[in-house]
Amino acid sequence: MELNKIAASILLSGLIIMIVSNVVDMLHSPEEYKIEHQTIVTAGNNEFQQKIEQVALDIGALMQNASFEKGKSAAKKCIACHSFEKGGMNKVGPNLWNVVGNKKAHLGNSFNYSKAVLERGGKWGYEELFAFLKNPKAYIKGTRMAFAGISNPQEIADLVSYLRSMSDSPVALPK
Repeated sequence: MELNKIAASILLSGLIIMIVSNVVDMLHSPEEYKIEHQTIVTAGNNEFQQKIEQVALDIGALMQNASFEKGKSAAKKCIACHSFEKGGMNKVGPNLWNVVGNKKAHLGNSFNYSKAVLERGGKWGYEELFAFLKNPKAYIKGTRMAFAGISNPQEIADLVSYLRSMSDSPVALPK
């Protein structure tokens, strides 16, 4: 009986920690990760609104200091749903070969993208990837991607550096 009480206490403690962590994440202000002087177009009720958001995140500097090896390690978070090799199969998510600089639904009809991604349009530039990887559901409302996001901007830069290398002709780094 005592072992059951101990096990229940440990489980309850873990649950409380998880709930507190999620509440803190919800309250965390995304202001510090907006892109400086970047125009972001958001869709709402089939109308596009433009708004300019300014922030101190220097994507160029982060990308200049990005580590391919750390990005390869960070990509392990993505392997359950995505493949990275050229001509690789789609999984729950699309294959990510040649995604940097390509259009958002870069595989066309060979992957069943969510309506939200198809309507978003545009290309996966550095700013877009940073915003998406920070919080996929906030960047593209209605995406089916269940990933919570990456809070560390340098980890995002490392991952984008790795994704950038997954191409026959990688896109130039931002300045």
